[in-house]
Amino acid sequence: MEWSDALARGGAAEFDGEAEKNGMMPLRRATARLLSCEVENVCVGSSATELLCSVAWAVSPPKGSNIVSTKASFPSTVYPWTRVADANGAEVRLADYNSGLYTEPDDILSLIDQDTVVVTVSHVEFSSGQRYDLRRLANAAHSVGAILVVDATQSMGMVPIDAPNSGADVIVSSGYKWLRGTYGAAVGYISPSVCSDMYPGLLGFRSHDDIWDLRAERMTLPEDASRFEYTTIHFGAALGLARAIDEICDFGTQEVWEHDLKLADLVIEGANRLGLNIVSPMSERERSAIVSLRMPAGVSSEIISRRLQEEHSILVTSRAGLLRVSPHMDNTPEEVEMLIQALNTLLS
Repeated sequence: MEWSDALARGGAAEFDGEAEKNGMMPLRRATARLLSCEVENVCVGSSATELLCSVAWAVSPPKGSNIVSTKASFPSTVYPWTRVADANGAEVRLADYNSGLYTEPDDILSLIDQDTVVVTVSHVEFSSGQRYDLRRLANAAHSVGAILVVDATQSMGMVPIDAPNSGADVIVSSGYKWLRGTYGAAVGYISPSVCSDMYPGLLGFRSHDDIWDLRAERMTLPEDASRFEYTTIHFGAALGLARAIDEICDFGTQEVWEHDLKLADLVIEGANRLGLNIVSPMSERERSAIVSLRMPAGVSSEIISRRLQEEHSILVTSRAGLLRVSPHMDNTPEEVEMLIQALNTLLS
């Protein structure tokens, strides 16, 4: 808001060329802190989809190769690769899920072969909250010379992520979910083992290593992940997201994770009292703080979601016919109990 007010007052007067050149750095530093990596491994974009599109064209899987993902993935995790596959003659392979929207990890691994170039997944599935073991997927991908690309929009800020030790080659996340930012800013991690080999699919004046050397006849990409930063974005969104991520880090990523899981346990306990079916995985290695509930027969999760917001000021979402509850660090046990009581009222 401070940045937006300054822009309204004087346009570029308070945000000059030097400020614009360094405008991404607060968010890059905060993200590096969050992911336990170097600032050089982090880039900033306007959305996770934008970053994935640029990465997809940078990798550009060739004719006869394949990309492995899941049918349960958020569409933007897969669509950029579908576009590149259509252009190049590559194949997209998607592991299926069962009636509970659960994807068996072995089904993903079974699709990987010597022609696989990319394995790409959502770290946590948006509909069910299922969480994947990134190291296991990375090992399988790397064993055939493929890379692992992760959409962490539904995990980053909730699940602690040690990017260098995760095995992932690329991790992206939008800022407006668990990171508690707003629309218009996203972050990416590019492993130094693959960064220098990637020629971004999206280029602009920021792509040059000296952005104010405005000559069209040359372009030298930065050596680090900032090569994926190519244009002007909403710097206010980026600066705000940096503050939000720093707050998560100050609270402690492990502490946030434990807090969120305790609240998720309370959601599960309350749902059990109401006799609701819990679709989300319960095992420690696959769960997250997303708890997806199946409503009783004949009851619409979309209607319940809308009534919870309109009549009780409680925000949850309807996804894939399920009621998705996502308690986070700003929530309290008392608020979870408010949700359970409100559900009891609506369902009875």
